[in-house]
Amino acid sequence: MLKAVIFDLDNTLVNFWQFKQESAREASAAMVQAGLPMSAESAYNLIFKIYKERGVEYQLVFTDMIQPFHFPKAKFEKIRDAGIVAYLRKKGQVLRPYAGIPETLAELKKSYRLGILTDAAREQAHQRLNFTGLQEYFDAVGTLHDTNIYKPGIEPFLHICQKLQVQPAEALMVGDNPGRDMKGARAVGMKTCLAKYDPYFDNDGPAPDFEIEKPQQLLEVVKRIG
Repeated sequence: MLKAVIFDLDNTLVNFWQFKQESAREASAAMVQAGLPMSAESAYNLIFKIYKERGVEYQLVFTDMIQPFHFPKAKFEKIRDAGIVAYLRKKGQVLRPYAGIPETLAELKKSYRLGILTDAAREQAHQRLNFTGLQEYFDAVGTLHDTNIYKPGIEPFLHICQKLQVQPAEALMVGDNPGRDMKGARAVGMKTCLAKYDPYFDNDGPAPDFEIEKPQQLLEVVKRIG
């Protein structure tokens, strides 16, 4: 019997890549205007070069961009802070849940315990939930800080089930990444559903039990599971 539905966060509930790209462009332009000696396009490309090397959740990207120039402290802080403020301002404007997500969560919450399982750090995960107004729907949030192990390691999946007080076989994992979300969930005995309403990571992973093209279709999936 299904008792819990667990969601990946980025690109499953919220438009992570859209906000990341638009916020990075805004930050790049602001840092160049504040004195960073490169074009806005070069700054944008450098941001994603650092993300590729350090991970897309890396929090010191603007510091790493500026340090090689050896600016005086005041100028360094002016450029860095211009980037941070512009990034956060744009993030607040752009970051949104996908259409149909709030309504789907509200309906699911009537019958199931709801959880988040993300590789994001705790602070970033809760920021995104608060920015998008989704925090009220969830009984538990599992982040990288809980186990310090990335998906598809089994520990995060077992931990979020413990927080929700359900067995893995009683939970459905919904995510956009077969190689992380589906693989890890399948390994512990969870049912799996691939979210395909945004470009998803079509990487190596087991075939999901279910696939959805729109968030609202998840309501039919849980009915089928019973």
